[in-house]
Amino acid sequence: MEKVDVMVIGASAAGLVASTTAKHTYPDARVLVVHKDRNVLVPCGIPYVFGTVGSTDKDLLPTAKIFENAGVESRIDEVTSIDREKKVCRTRGGDEINYDKLIIATGSTPRAPGWLNGSDLENVFTVPKDKTYLDCAQLKMNDLDKVVTIGGGFIGVEFSDELKKAEKDVTLVEYLPHVLGLVFDEEIATRVEDI
Repeated sequence: MEKVDVMVIGASAAGLVASTTAKHTYPDARVLVVHKDRNVLVPCGIPYVFGTVGSTDKDLLPTAKIFENAGVESRIDEVTSIDREKKVCRTRGGDEINYDKLIIATGSTPRAPGWLNGSDLENVFTVPKDKTYLDCAQLKMNDLDKVVTIGGGFIGVEFSDELKKAEKDVTLVEYLPHVLGLVFDEEIATRVEDI
C-alpha cells in the first residue's frame, strides 16, 4: 500500500493552493494530489470563456507544471472511497493510498433549483467546472440570440456581461431586490444594475 503524508482530492483552486501550501510549509512531506480531469479550468475565468477569452483552452490552469515546480506529486484518477478509520483512499484505478492528512477539495457542483420547471430542457445550462460540458454549451450558445440568466450573483452577472459582449440579447433574473444583493449594499448594487 502506498503511503503519503498529505493527500489532496481535487486540483482546482482549493486543491492547488492546499497542496502547494502543504509542501511549502512541510518541504519534507510527501504531498499527493489525485484529480479526475487532466484539464483543470480557472474557476473564476469560466464566464469569460463565453465572451472575452473565447475558449476553455485559454482558461486552463497549468497544474502539471505548478505541481512539478512545487514538488507536489499528482495523479489523474478518481477517489472512489475513503476509510477514515484506517486513513486509506481507494481509487478507480485500483490504488490504495494510506494518508496521514486528507484534504477534500473537490469543489462544488451546480444544480438547477427544484422549483424551476423546464430546467431539464434542451439549451438550459448550469455552470460546472467541466471543460467538455462547457465546450458543448458554448457551441450550442453560439447559435442562440436570446439568453436568460437566472441568478444575479457574481457568476450570473459576469456571464450576462460576457454574453452581452458576444452580442446576445440577455435578460438577467434575480430573486433578491438587486443583483449582487448578498455582497453589496443597495447603493453599489444599483450602480451595477445601471451598467
